[in-house]
Amino acid sequence: STAWNTPLTIDDPATGLHRTVKTARQAKNLLDRNWPDTHGSRYHDAEQACEEVIHGEAPPRKARHALIAAAIEAHLHLS
Repeated sequence: STAWNTPLTIDDPATGLHRTVKTARQAKNLLDRNWPDTHGSRYHDAEQACEEVIHGEAPPRKARHALIAAAIEAHLHLS
């Protein structure tokens, strides 16, 4: 399973985006489709971490931690 224990809710005040993410696959979709245009190093780390988890090469928490770092980098709100 690519699911993590505690869901993450990500808000983007600039766009009104509000997503609850519970799995590496959902995180990957968010990164691919609904992420702000600024893509920094944490964004790329998160993309990579999600791929690793989806393919069973890393534990789900790796994707969760990477998504948190990318969200902070992109000035998104986390809860």
